[in-house]
Amino acid sequence: MSFEKFWESYGSVALQLVLTLLIGLIVIKIVVNLMKRALGRSKINVTAHRFILSILKFVLLFLLILALLETVGIKTSSVLAALGVVGLAVSLAVQNSLSNVMSGFILLLTRPFEVNDYIQINGVEGSVENISIVNTKLHTIDNKAIYIPNSQITDSIIVNFTREDQRRLDLTFSISYENDFREAKEILTDIVSNHPLALKDPEPVIRLAEHGSSALKLAVRVWVKSDEYWNLNYDLLEMVKIKFDEAGIEIPYEHLDVIVHEQKE
Repeated sequence: MSFEKFWESYGSVALQLVLTLLIGLIVIKIVVNLMKRALGRSKINVTAHRFILSILKFVLLFLLILALLETVGIKTSSVLAALGVVGLAVSLAVQNSLSNVMSGFILLLTRPFEVNDYIQINGVEGSVENISIVNTKLHTIDNKAIYIPNSQITDSIIVNFTREDQRRLDLTFSISYENDFREAKEILTDIVSNHPLALKDPEPVIRLAEHGSSALKLAVRVWVKSDEYWNLNYDLLEMVKIKFDEAGIEIPYEHLDVIVHEQKE
């Protein structure tokens, strides 16, 4: 077939095909750039940006392919039906992976935690080191790396210890019934009031909390900056022990009294 006859038969279709392709690629580039700018101004986690842009490009390219097929006279309805069957088979085969991906996307959008937050999930706790589309990596205080599938995270209760600036430290100290609880309360108040990490607002609460079976229990409720929580916790435990010993206040401990009855012959 000569070029003239080919052009007469298919020239307009070829020209339309090329124009559709060029215009489509330009439109895709513009839309992706606009979305990239919008994501840059949004509060969505940066890790999710690449995933969103990839999905957007895939959808736009798929629509462009459909437009090209329509241009050359191929009915896209049959193509869509075939792709639907293939998509269903693929989704069933990788159901768990897709669940993790969707859960990862939800985590990146809702942001219940971020990198460097200290969290607890299903009894496992640690600092968030990385949030990917498939799983989340925690770094424990004893230097272990834990990878949790995202689908398990979205179905669990998440405790974020560092999201808020302040936390309340709750401690309970036991003293003997023979000691004066008012003196112990004064010692606890003095320790908390003079500790630089203990916040004055909200005001600390130090009260007799319980008449235990073998001891009086005093509750200490004091607020502290989240990143200083454990420092204040250990300081109070050490200082209270020292001050109670100096004041002669006994901290009871469980003990067993054994009474031996001598049998008379």
